[in-house]
Formats: sequence, C-alpha cells, structure tokens
Amino acid sequence: MRNEEFKDLIFYEIYPTSFFDSNNDGVGDINGITLKLDYIKELGFNALWINPFYLSPFKDGGYDIVDHKEIDPRFGTLVDFKNLLNEAHKRNIKVCIDLVPGHTSEEHPYFLRSGEEAHNEYSDMFIWTNDVWNYNPKYKLISGRHPRNGNYMVNFFSFQPALNFGFKDIDDPSWQMSYKDERTFKARNYICDVIIYWLKVGVDGFRVDMADSLVKNDDNKEATIEVWNYIFGVVKAKFPHAFFVSEWCNPWQAFKAGFDSDFVLDHWDNFYHAFIRADEYSNGPSALNGGDLSFFINDLKARYEASVNDGGYLAYISGNHDVLRLTHYASIDKIKIYYMLMFFLPGIPFIYYGDEIGMGYKKLANKDGGYQRVGSRTPMQWDHTVNDGFSKAKELYLPVNTASDITVEDNLNDEKSLYYFIKELIKIRQNNEDLKGKYMEINENNRVINITRGTLSLIINLSNDDINFDGEVIISLGKGKTLNPYQSAIIKR
Repeated sequence: MRNEEFKDLIFYEIYPTSFFDSNNDGVGDINGITLKLDYIKELGFNALWINPFYLSPFKDGGYDIVDHKEIDPRFGTLVDFKNLLNEAHKRNIKVCIDLVPGHTSEEHPYFLRSGEEAHNEYSDMFIWTNDVWNYNPKYKLISGRHPRNGNYMVNFFSFQPALNFGFKDIDDPSWQMSYKDERTFKARNYICDVIIYWLKVGVDGFRVDMADSLVKNDDNKEATIEVWNYIFGVVKAKFPHAFFVSEWCNPWQAFKAGFDSDFVLDHWDNFYHAFIRADEYSNGPSALNGGDLSFFINDLKARYEASVNDGGYLAYISGNHDVLRLTHYASIDKIKIYYMLMFFLPGIPFIYYGDEIGMGYKKLANKDGGYQRVGSRTPMQWDHTVNDGFSKAKELYLPVNTASDITVEDNLNDEKSLYYFIKELIKIRQNNEDLKGKYMEINENNRVINITRGTLSLIINLSNDDINFDGEVIISLGKGKTLNPYQSAIIKR
C-alpha cells in the first residue's frame, strides 16, 4: 500500500518560530504558515513537515513537550491549526507534524506525578532507579530533583525524562523493566493515543523524532522494532493511510519497524554527508570538493537496496533544523548538483525552508537549546523590507541573518536563481513516470557518475575534464551536450 500512496510526496520543512509572523509579535506562527501556502504550492511542494508547536518551555526548540495535545500560545490555537489543515488540503498539500515519542519535558504533568514519593498510576511511565544512591554512570541519570527516592533517566538533555518503554538487556533488575513487562505498555499506549488524537484532528502523518531511542540496552534495535510494530498495529488499524518518516537513518531497521520512510541524515557514515557535507573535520573532502567516490557509491547502493527489499522510501534532505545550511559547505553551483541528485533518486525529497533560495548560516548565541543549530533557524528572508519581510515587530525572537542578504524577492526576480532551478526539478520529477518508481542503476567511471531510471539518466561530471553525451537534454548545468568539470545534466536516452 505505502509504495503507491507516498511515492509522489515532496516535502517542505517549516520551523514555525521562523517562517512568517502574522501578528507581528516577533515569533512565527501557524497563521503565518497558512498565509504562505500559495508560495509553497507554487514551488511545487505537495507536503509539509512542521516542527513542534506543542506546549513547551522551549529548552530544546520545542522538543521538550509539556502537553502533546496542546498548541503553545506563541504559535496560535487549535482553531488556527485546523484552518491551516483545511487550507493546505484545499491545495492538495499533505501536512505532517513532529512526533516526539521517547521523552517529554521535565514539566510534563505525568512526569511530575511519577516523581512523587507515593506510588501512583504514573510511577512506572518514566524510567527511575530504585534508590537515589543507585547511580550507574553507564546511563544518563539525574539525581535529587524530586521527592521520589530514585534517579530518572533522560533521553538527551537533562530536562527530557525518558518514557519507559523498557529494556532489552537488563543489567540491574532492581529498577530496569523488560520491554515485555505490561507496566511499560503505558508509554506505548500513551504514544498511540497522541498519534490518534492528531490524526483525528486531520494531520496526514508524522516525522518521528529519535525513533530508535525507545527501548534501552537494545543495541540491534530488535525490541524497539517490536514496540513500533505494536504502535503501528494499533494506529494503522484505524488510520491505514497515515504516513510516518523516521529520524533513524538506518533503513534496514526502520522499515522493519513499519516506517514508510527513513531519513538519510547528516551522519558521517552515509552517502549524503560524503557527497556534499564532508570536510576536514569529518573525513573530507566531500565528493563535490574532489573527495573519493567509492564510499558514496557503495552506501547509496546499500540504502537503495534496503528500500527495495523492505518496501520503504529513503528520505533525502537539503538540510534541516539540526544542521548547518548547505551554503556553509558548497557554492550555489555545487548545491545545484546535489539538488539534481536529490530530486532524481527514488525516494522522498525534503527541502528545509530557506534552502530553496540559498539562505546562509551564521553562528549565533545559544537559544532554545539550539547551540550551533541556531544559525540555521533564523527567520525566513522574504524581501528587503523591515526584518526581511518576516515580521514588523521591533524585536524578534530569533534575529534575522544579516550576513545573508538573499531573499525570496531576489530569487523571483532572477530566472537563473536557485528558486527557479528547484521549481523546474520538481516539475521534472512530477511529470516523468520514470522518476516515480523505484528502479535505479548507478555506475561511475573516472569520476563521472551515471544514474539511470527508465529512459532518464542523471550524469554528474566530477572529473577534471569536459565530457560529451548523447540524448535529449531535460535540464543541464552545462551547454549543449557538453558538461564541464563539476556540472551535471538530466537527459532522456
């Protein structure tokens, strides 16, 4: 079922704090997204991924949630969100939201109840040791914060207590529960309830944060896969057409867990990083900067084969809210080569807001637990009016990146801009049946990559010589039927 339902999706990711401020309070909001739906539709996107907008103290960009069913007032109301869904669906745009299943905020009422001295219905919903003096440095444990005699485990930051999905391998039975223990099913069923709530509201699916982090001491993720099978069994019995993409970056596991798609993230051990992001700090240079191609080719083939064998889709990113923008690593000309690859490969592309116009990265002071990530979360640059058209507020929650003066307006006034290039790539993808299936062959010879899908081929010349080719040019960075070094073309044989 998932092969046919999701093969045409092309996502646009929005960090709601920074996309468009409709009420001029300095913070982007849900109504601001609604007002810009025509812009998104005009580019060719048919799906949105919206980062967290739930009630949160925002110590980690909204990934520390106090109430999974409540919208934070800074972004608007449930009425606003339902209006966004309605307007998006009118334009045939699907809407997916973030699901954060592994942890909550330390301010979540269920966690606060679990930290009470007397045992109650929430005591086993989070992971606690049996004694405050039982502190194993193997685990991320926080001590002395609550009346309960125990330490609680966190998923990442100290304010993100881990929900108790249990342990695969138990090394201290005094406080660790098996993932098969019925007490750990409270967390499973809580996540099922959250998912079903938002599907009833009208969302089309979810991007699942840290999807592999549920069961602890689960090195091969077999137990976590089993838990996800349980969750999807409950959810898809009621909503069989819901879409789920995992932040897992391991398709061999994610697809077995039941996910429809799995991200190829900016990890040092995959082809995406090797192609455009690798540098002197991470086994670089990248392929686009003269680096070795063998790892890129082999990893791409392996992940592609996993998607074919297990029935899911690889999800490719331009960037996202967690990584430095592509312009930090490559020129616009080289970024265009990556976009040709990204939109040509079988799978589901995700473009991060602002990447379609070449927004830049600027190191900024920590905000909302973003640290180095803050520089990729700056307000969208719409035009050259006050605050780059993002807001008329005198003070912004996050500052505009004044070091990057490129705007949507500039791109719209330049037929050779990145905006129009991406728009054309999306149109090519949508209008060619060869790019909607899963068939792909990839070859490389003397640093010339050739990827074939049906009658179409993508040629990427990473050699130091000009090359010539035969076939009808669909789109090219070169002239005629010649590619100079570090140019690419899509052709029809």
